[in-house]
Amino acid sequence: MTTKIKLYTLFAIFLPLAFVSCQPGSSDAEGSEDTAVRVRVETIQYHTVANNLEFTGVVQPYEEAHIAPAVPARINRIHVDVGDKVSRGQLLVEMDNTQLFQAQVQLDNLKTELARLDTLLKAGAVTQQAYDQLRTQYQVAKSNIENLSTHTQVRSTLNGVVTARFFSEGEMFTGTPSPAGKPAIVSINQVRPVKITVGVSERFLPNVKLGLPAEVRSDVFPGRIFEGKVSRIFPTIDRATGTFRVEIVVDNQDESLRPGMFARAVLNLGQQEALLLPALSVLKQTGSNERFVFVVENNVAQRRTVEPGRKFDEKLEILSGVNPGETLVTTGQHNLIQGSGITIVDSN
Repeated sequence: MTTKIKLYTLFAIFLPLAFVSCQPGSSDAEGSEDTAVRVRVETIQYHTVANNLEFTGVVQPYEEAHIAPAVPARINRIHVDVGDKVSRGQLLVEMDNTQLFQAQVQLDNLKTELARLDTLLKAGAVTQQAYDQLRTQYQVAKSNIENLSTHTQVRSTLNGVVTARFFSEGEMFTGTPSPAGKPAIVSINQVRPVKITVGVSERFLPNVKLGLPAEVRSDVFPGRIFEGKVSRIFPTIDRATGTFRVEIVVDNQDESLRPGMFARAVLNLGQQEALLLPALSVLKQTGSNERFVFVVENNVAQRRTVEPGRKFDEKLEILSGVNPGETLVTTGQHNLIQGSGITIVDSN
């Protein structure tokens, strides 16, 4: 009796399982379809875009000069102060002229002696050698006067504005570096024009030419555009950044732009064809700078590492990693991994 009860119990357990396994629609194919990720896609293609390059830079003086005499001396008088505008050749600093005075006395004595020897030479009272030796001394003394005069009266080497003064009258200039890093009594910046130096990707090297127009903007002057142009292209590529330096010069006739200001410069290189993808379709690998997308091949997700370029509104330029004509996943990509099954619910 006990054996019959056990058999009835086992039959009751396995009969429903057998019934379920025989039901239609329980195939592996249906299970695979249920696990496929539903996505939206679009076809990757080229778009024509304005090839405008925008850079952020710092306004710099067109030229900068740190003014100082070549020899140490006491400062007698400084004729300018910070903020003063100066012109090339203008007297800025007068140094102690004791050495100049002594050299001038020596020169006057040599000049008198040379004139006397000249008379004696004509009379045959002195040799030509003695006369030539004295004349050489006179020429050396004259050159020394010119040199001392230059360093006793220190003049500006450019047109600009005084941006720093490191000494006061009566102090001793020793030739040691100033806070600017160079020996100087005053520093002068040329601010008309000014320049901005930016780093441009090496792939644009063939497109950037001398004289290329540039638009410069500053947040200090909203809505205002300063016209500039490329004045210098540096010949080497920085391998650490893959860029080359470009110098943009702005006339700055009203001196609105000041050295140290932040500014944005835009170079217009015409138009170009670019692969533009929706920015949201490009994912970032956690913990790294790797960017990737998913494309569809035979209803299977394929992960592609891409190199992003510039951003155009809601689109992102892709430099490498995908090709035109491929099918890009634009919605649902966060649920995918390499090899995921895909069900396309919409496409553009």
